[in-house]
Amino acid sequence: MQPADFAAEPAPAAQPVPAALAAALSPAFLRKLDRLRLAVRHSLSTRAGSTRMPRGAQGSGIELESHKSYGAGDDLRHLDWNAYGRLDELMIKTYRAEREVPLHLFIDTSASMAFPPADGKFVFALALAASLAYISLRRNDPVRIVAISAASSQLHFCSPVFRHRDALLPLRDFLLQLRPSGQTKLASGISGALRQQRTPGVAVVLSDFLVEPAGYEPGLRELAARGFTIAALRLLGPQERDPSLLFRRGRLTDVESGRHRFITLSAANLSCYQRALAAHLEQLQGFCNRHEIAYATADTAAGVDQVIFRDLPALGLLR
Repeated sequence: MQPADFAAEPAPAAQPVPAALAAALSPAFLRKLDRLRLAVRHSLSTRAGSTRMPRGAQGSGIELESHKSYGAGDDLRHLDWNAYGRLDELMIKTYRAEREVPLHLFIDTSASMAFPPADGKFVFALALAASLAYISLRRNDPVRIVAISAASSQLHFCSPVFRHRDALLPLRDFLLQLRPSGQTKLASGISGALRQQRTPGVAVVLSDFLVEPAGYEPGLRELAARGFTIAALRLLGPQERDPSLLFRRGRLTDVESGRHRFITLSAANLSCYQRALAAHLEQLQGFCNRHEIAYATADTAAGVDQVIFRDLPALGLLR
């Protein structure tokens, strides 16, 4: 909802997108990100990479994992002659499995992400996306960004697949061209984007989830069914938590549908709103918990550092 004709103190403007991305991609901040890596349970990619797979082993690599008895067809180059000398048995070395882990960043670019303006949800989403992309690119894992809204008939807009650290500037340029507009269509946008993607990896959904559960649950279920490691980040700012910071009475206009209503933010109405917000967050988190989807409420006032260095490591997505 966008308030109009309201009585309230003017709120500070959100940080502009170029400035937010410049901060997220500054050398000082990137050095802090260098110590992080994505933590995944598995990868269905067949491409070799630098992400270690828990309990995974393969026939070649760098780090020795274990041994197995020689069998017909095994590569003789991996015979452990020291083991043969001790045990008089042919043993094959196996190595810790390392796979490429694609990162898919699904960014809600609907109009509601720009309101309330001072909460800076859209700018915050782009800064988070840039930070997570750098963590993956630094380890040569591919990154794809999917912008989702009903601003066009396609419902989603995909970036090229970015690989290696030298793709950081093209990735930044892609983020800079995104604009919040149109209605929220998370489920349809995710489903459409998955038709163009064959290899699952890590999927991070950045959204305010201001849509009925039927508008996001099928998309998250489809990601889970496809074998993605999923995180859902619900972006939330101070004015959305407490609309009394924004207005006291006036006309509210839904920026996605154009519907409007006049409201006085009485104590009873504010209490009703806060109960509805709490129920919304509880329902979203409950769904994610039931489907083993990492979930966090990303507070725009707390900053990107809070999400990257505390919230996501606590969820097990970064380490």
